[in-house]
Order: sequence, then structure tokens, then C-alpha cells
Amino acid sequence: MATKRGKGKLSQIAVQITGKGPDAYKDVDWKALSDEEARNLEKKNSLAWKVLSNTQTQTLQDLTVEELEIKLAEIMELPRPDIELSQASLLDYYVSGFWWAKEQGFNVQQLSGFFTLLHTLLENIKEHKMPLADNLTEYKKLLAGVGTEDNEVNGGLDFFDIKQAKLITDFLQMTLFQHHKMYEFLFHHERKEEIVGVELVVETLPAADVPHPPPLEEGLEEAIYLCHLATPPSSPTPEMDGNEEEKKGDTEGEGVTGAEDEEKASGDPVDLLAEVTAEDVKTVFSQVSKELFAGLQTDVQRKLKERESEIISRINKIHRIADT
Repeated sequence: MATKRGKGKLSQIAVQITGKGPDAYKDVDWKALSDEEARNLEKKNSLAWKVLSNTQTQTLQDLTVEELEIKLAEIMELPRPDIELSQASLLDYYVSGFWWAKEQGFNVQQLSGFFTLLHTLLENIKEHKMPLADNLTEYKKLLAGVGTEDNEVNGGLDFFDIKQAKLITDFLQMTLFQHHKMYEFLFHHERKEEIVGVELVVETLPAADVPHPPPLEEGLEEAIYLCHLATPPSSPTPEMDGNEEEKKGDTEGEGVTGAEDEEKASGDPVDLLAEVTAEDVKTVFSQVSKELFAGLQTDVQRKLKERESEIISRINKIHRIADT
């Protein structure tokens, strides 16, 4: 039973809790209490408000799963769950456990006590290296006093009833105790560090030398290129009208006719090579061959000299070896 004193807002709260289970706290308005007042209301050894305060638990109740994950990572000081496997596992278990308790309809006090229970059992594995049997024994001690009328026996969870205690036990059996060895391995075995690298090959453009194009960073916008660098198009040829085309055709026809008349007047077709002698042909071929093969002859002579020097040096080396 809870009684309140004070005018206006609650300034002092005098509470006397009688009985056990959720009904013992049914008259308490947790939203009206500060964190200190909520702690003072609890019985000795109570697990409520040990990890999550009254204000924090009420705030977490109204969050979505994504927001709950971010907030719990901040409260539980898990800064790197995205790259640290142990932190990710802890955060995942805290989020799933809190959300499960919220779906069961637990009140603020019960949510905080249940979260403390999860934290205690995980710390037994992580910090105290408890095996499964010892951890189960610790859990049984925490359940002491649930469903009984003996006020002297209190393991810290007496604000739960028998039905809720069975639900909690089933949840812990499926999520923690069944995978106890896995959590032991997670917290106490070093894992091989693997460094994953990616090799990137970046090909760069060659220098702006022919025949390679200039690098892309030296490129210009099309408008600037067309305005200042591109060769202007050639002026279009003016079109001729019909009379000019006829005159041009007549002129070309007269020229052809005149050439034919000259050829007929001479009696023989024009032969451009008629006056070229054999000596002239030999002279031309001699000059062309000298120009073509002069560089080749020089190159061959140079290579022959290099080969000759190489052979002589080998022979001298063989003689020196023979003399020794």
C-alpha cells in the first residue's frame, strides 16, 4: 500500500509496501516518481533500478526497435557493436530481451528488474567465467521469494508472480542457457584476426604526346572548344545558276576539242618519254638507290664492326684463360 503527502507536485513520498508480487506495487505511479524516489521505494536486494533507472526505463518503453538499439548501446557503453563481435552480441541480447519483456506487458519496475537479471547472468559468464551449472544456481537464488508470502526471503525479483517467473525461465532457457557454451566461447576465446584487403588497379592516361590523347583533366567544355580552338568550317562554294553551268560546259568542250585538233594536226600522240635516253634512266636509278641504301649500308657496317669487336674480345678472353 502506498500513501502520498504534500501539496501540488509530490514533494515527499512515504510508502509502506505490504505483500509480494505485482499487486504490492499496484498503487504506485512510477511516472510521478523521480529516480531517487523510485530507488527508495524498493525493498532490500531488489534488482529494479540497478542498471536502468526509472527515467531511462520509461524512455526506452516508447522507442522503436531501431531507436532502442541506439539508446541501449549508449547506456550500456557499447561504442563499437558494428565491428566488435562481443559488443554486438551483448547489444542484440539486451534489445531482444527488453523488447520481449515489453511485449509481455511488464510494468516499468518489472522491465528494469528483468533487464538487471539479463545483465547479471551475462556478466557471470563474461567477468566471473561461471559454467552453466553455477549460473543456473545463481538464477535460482534470484528467484527466491517469488510466489511466497515470506517477506524475509527475497532474491530481488519478488515483484513478479509465479506465471511471470515461468515465462522468464522459458525465455532464458531458449535464449541464454541453451547457448551457454557459445557465450563462454565468445567472451573467453581469442579469435584470429583477419585483415581483408582489396587491391585496386588504377590506369592513368599517358602524357599528351602523339599519338596519345591529352588527359581528361585538360579537357575543355565543348562550347569553349568550338569557339576558340576548333578549325572554322570552310566557306561554302557559291552555287551556279543554269546559264553559268552551260557556259562552263561549253568552255570545257572547246578546250577538249582544241587539244584533239592539235593532236590531229601533229599527226602523232604526245609521248612524254620520247626524249628520255637510257643514260638518263641509269643516272636516275643510281641516285635513287644511293639515297635509299646509304643509311642501310652505314647501319650494316656499324653492326659488323660491333660483331667483330665482340668476337675479338671473346678470343682474347679465351687466350687469357688458356695462358693461366
